[in-house]
Amino acid sequence: MAKILLISSGLKHAQDFVEPFLKRLEVYLTSKADCECIDVRRAETFDERTFFEYDQVVFLFSTAMNSIPSSTLEIFQKLELQSKNHTEIYALIACDEYEAEKCNLSERIIQKWCQREDLKFQGSLKIGSAFFIMKSASKFVVSNYIKDFATAIGKHESVDLKVSMLTDKIFMKTANKYWNKEIRKKYKEKMKK
Repeated sequence: MAKILLISSGLKHAQDFVEPFLKRLEVYLTSKADCECIDVRRAETFDERTFFEYDQVVFLFSTAMNSIPSSTLEIFQKLELQSKNHTEIYALIACDEYEAEKCNLSERIIQKWCQREDLKFQGSLKIGSAFFIMKSASKFVVSNYIKDFATAIGKHESVDLKVSMLTDKIFMKTANKYWNKEIRKKYKEKMKK
């Protein structure tokens, strides 16, 4: 029976964008029978002295300038002074850019911090186009990724997932339509002259 802590550790103004992902992850983790308790904390209400009580911790945040937000770094600093078990660390990292790879720097910072603190980094779910996803049909695709992420957490497995608002195929198809339209428009303008 695992005790899981979900920490929404992003900047206050960006927490609204991460909130739907947090709620969805909480639902999927709650449906797992082997979870003893799931606790949700915000960066401002997190008490670092309770960190050792949890078997698994999931940091959820939106990147700030392609890096970890200062509120997450503050939590890291507070935790450096606390005793810790070999807690498993996961991260759900969201960014506003299309490419989920923009979350890689944040992931590397967490990995480095886990190595230094002798914690076990188990992986992450990186979400691109996070500010737009919940307003599009892509939210159902992202929900499946969050479900897979929750399954990996429930099974104590390593995970490395990334998703964006559009698949590469849809992105290329949309881009081709746009450029074909622009070419035709330029051609018509040229023919009028």
